[in-house]
Amino acid sequence: MIRNNDIISPYQIAMIVIMTTIGVGIFSLPSQLAETAGTGAWFIIPIGGLINIIFINIILRLNNRFPHKTLPEYAEAIIGKVPGKILTASYAIYFLIVVAYEARVVNEVIKAFLLFRTPSEVIIISIILICTYAVRGGVECVARIMEVFFPLLFIPLLLIMIPGITDLDATNIMPMFYKLPSKIFISLPTLVLSFAGYEVLLFYVGFMRNPKKAYKGANIGIIFITVLYMIITIMCLAMFGVNLLKDTVWPLLGYVRNINLPGLFLERLDAVMLSIWLFTVYTTMVSSYFVVTYSLSKILGASEQKQFALPLVPLIYYIALLPDNIAQMNDMANTLFQSLGVILISIVPILLLVIAWIRKVRGEIS
Repeated sequence: MIRNNDIISPYQIAMIVIMTTIGVGIFSLPSQLAETAGTGAWFIIPIGGLINIIFINIILRLNNRFPHKTLPEYAEAIIGKVPGKILTASYAIYFLIVVAYEARVVNEVIKAFLLFRTPSEVIIISIILICTYAVRGGVECVARIMEVFFPLLFIPLLLIMIPGITDLDATNIMPMFYKLPSKIFISLPTLVLSFAGYEVLLFYVGFMRNPKKAYKGANIGIIFITVLYMIITIMCLAMFGVNLLKDTVWPLLGYVRNINLPGLFLERLDAVMLSIWLFTVYTTMVSSYFVVTYSLSKILGASEQKQFALPLVPLIYYIALLPDNIAQMNDMANTLFQSLGVILISIVPILLLVIAWIRKVRGEIS
């Protein structure tokens, strides 16, 4: 059960979906889609959004079947105590790796663009400790961080991107629908990875006073992400063209760097963009980190999750430093997230919902 002060509003649910899903991938998504879908990259994004709306509503349906309960609690009721704890541990391991991966990407980007001589160990341990401080505040603290950061991040993001419109070439997004069906199939793994994150709702909706109101907030969150991804992809594609975009590692940052307007009072827009991006990654890490600590508290029968935040720091730090370089890191992440991620996002919630329906297992509103 949840405490009286651990309540999440429908608006905060939307913020959690947006701020958790949009992380490191926003910088590289246009490049990845250009490689698999060419000039049709932007049109494939709403298809991915529609697919993920279906899965997010399955998750919400599962949560609403067990009001005021989270996955660690109702999983044991559906499939048994031991299998339920194993499933919860799987999610904890998955999100633990997500936190470590995000920390490592933050390190690579910061060293490439800002702190060239700062040791990786210092950067990684710093971002993990900052996340730990927020996670110890509990679910209400996490939700408020998402709520406060949203307008501070995305309003400046759109304002920064507007001046670059003058440099766009609409012919770069042509032809739009060439061999689209085959491109959709090839691009599906990338789309799954770019929308990953909303599965945290399995752990957050249980903290709502009225979980039925999560439908509106969560779906608005996915729609916002879809529109934002489309805007960014179209702008990057129109500025660079498909051939150059394929070879650009961080196209969104390159887009901002190419903006050159006379009289612009900010000369280093890319530094501002990088700061915004760092906060989006931070919110993803905080949201995922809380899921890890909360899962551990349920597995071990502890009354509070905050006691697990600090002891996990060395483990996250070690996992973050395992890959030798950014290429190996991306290969490992793609393999893990496109296999385990797909299972935990789509297959597991569907199976739990079907089993609960067959066994007629349902939570009671307290």
